[in-house]
Amino acid sequence: MNSLKRRIIAATLSMALIGAQALPVGADTADDIAAVQAQQEQTNAALYDVQSSIDSLEGQKQEILDQIDGYDQQLVLTMASIQSLDQQVAQKEKDLEKTAKDLKKAQKDEKVQYEAMKKRIQYLYEQGGRNGWVDVMMGDVSLSEGMDKVDNTQSMYKYDREELENYTKTAEEVKKLQAQQTQQKSSLEAMKQEQEGAKANLEALKEQAQAENENYDQQIAQAQATADEYYALIEQQNAQIAQLQEQKAAEDEAARQAAEAEAARQAAEQEAAQNVQTSGETYTGNDGDAQSDAGYSEDTSSYSESTGSSEAQTTVSAPVSAPVSNGTGVSGSAIASYACQFTGNPYVWGGTSLTNGADCSGFVQSVYRQFGINLSRTTYTQANEGVAVSYNDMQPGDVINYGFHTAIYIGNNQIVHAADESLGIIVQSNPAYQPIVTIRRFV
Repeated sequence: MNSLKRRIIAATLSMALIGAQALPVGADTADDIAAVQAQQEQTNAALYDVQSSIDSLEGQKQEILDQIDGYDQQLVLTMASIQSLDQQVAQKEKDLEKTAKDLKKAQKDEKVQYEAMKKRIQYLYEQGGRNGWVDVMMGDVSLSEGMDKVDNTQSMYKYDREELENYTKTAEEVKKLQAQQTQQKSSLEAMKQEQEGAKANLEALKEQAQAENENYDQQIAQAQATADEYYALIEQQNAQIAQLQEQKAAEDEAARQAAEAEAARQAAEQEAAQNVQTSGETYTGNDGDAQSDAGYSEDTSSYSESTGSSEAQTTVSAPVSAPVSNGTGVSGSAIASYACQFTGNPYVWGGTSLTNGADCSGFVQSVYRQFGINLSRTTYTQANEGVAVSYNDMQPGDVINYGFHTAIYIGNNQIVHAADESLGIIVQSNPAYQPIVTIRRFV
């Protein structure tokens, strides 16, 4: 949540608190109730914004946590790779030590063989090759013996030459192996250095992600504190509405009693006027005082009976608030009974199916739709529809709105609602198990 949004929410909360602390004085009670309900709607809207921000922050925080987990996994693999490279480099160093010894020995053997071969070749040519032909020419040996001597000299030369070439080849191969191992070691060290750099980069990214996560924690805590203040304000506004509704009920009762008293007074005056007129007609007889007294007595009896009849027939009815009607003649009890049929069915976020799954507002919307009553889709918008009623006046079929959840009251201190994914659609006791934002009536 950015700082500008936090300032806007804080300002909204301050204005709502100021508006909630003082009730209007001298205004009509119904207007007072409407004013507090309007404040409550504003509070509910602000609470919805804060909760949306919390949900967004929670989502971003989860993304950061997933990144941290990913960095941890990559670090484990990278450190394992570094460890493996360390082992390979160490092995290459051992191989190079052995190869260096083998090369030194091969080069030494090559040099020794070369010097020995030179001496033998020199001796053989000086003694064997030349003397062999001289001995034949001089007649000291036969031709065949001279040829054998020459052949032996050449064979030994060929053998020594091949051996020297083998030693030379071996030395060259060892030298080539040493160069190859040196290159492999350098490559392994470069790979290790690259992995070390990757490890350092991953650690830096993880540290940055952890810092962002702490920042999200702080923002979520601040937003939750603001939401808690809104919840407290909503409870305060509910208390104000209840107080005003009690005050209005008292005013209505006083008005009813005053109306009854006024009706009784008017009836008494009318009865008295009729009795006076009747008494005057009886008293005009010509039979003297006794006749007049008798006539008066009869009139009194007649007046008494008339008064009794008037009292029996005079009734004044107190005004009763009729439930809101949608013109369908549907009762709230029928809606409550219908909704209870779907208990046990699943909760599905965003769903509106009473059988295959619905969320809380989708459940309420679909139940009412079966009775030809169209409600909007979300909890927040449903909170502004229908007519608000108090907790004490709540009847089966009324919709209880908790700000971010909604349920249908079914009577006997119970509600039916799509609770969550683990519980599904259930019947639950205690309608006030969460702070109530508003109660709406649609039938």
